[in-house]
Amino acid sequence: MQFLRMQKFLPLLIALILIGSLIAFFPFHKHYVFIDNQTEETAAYLPVESPYFQIRYTHSIHLSEVIESYKVMENNELMMTELEYEDFNIGMPSNAGEGETFVEKDGKYFIKNMTRKVPEFRLFVGDVDAGLSFVTKGHQMDLKKTLERGKSYTFRVERLSLFQLRKGVRFDER
Repeated sequence: MQFLRMQKFLPLLIALILIGSLIAFFPFHKHYVFIDNQTEETAAYLPVESPYFQIRYTHSIHLSEVIESYKVMENNELMMTELEYEDFNIGMPSNAGEGETFVEKDGKYFIKNMTRKVPEFRLFVGDVDAGLSFVTKGHQMDLKKTLERGKSYTFRVERLSLFQLRKGVRFDER
């Protein structure tokens, strides 16, 4: 009798272990992810609720705000869609590229209709008191409060499992 109970219980136990493992280790949801370039560990993440986001920062030389706008493509590739800035100085474009539109409005310069695609990009969090924010779905998160100053990170979109989410800091938890 005991053996018959064990024969029924064992497959159920194995099925529960497999389902639990699937839930813990299978990457279900897309996340914006910042990966520490030294350790290659997930430093911070945020669920992708909108495919549109911006990186806002203060340019290190002319100290004016720059806004880079992006869209997440179906294959998780990042497409820069617009660039907004206030100065033509070092490091900023003076005109639009092929197929793009250059607009000057209210003392600001815009390059619109951009379709520059990259799988990921590097971001250096400087150890200076200048703005650096991640903006999506109306929320602006100060990257200098979440990420370590003086370090570089790789930014990309990827699916994370529950196990992987334990390793980083969720932006909206800080």
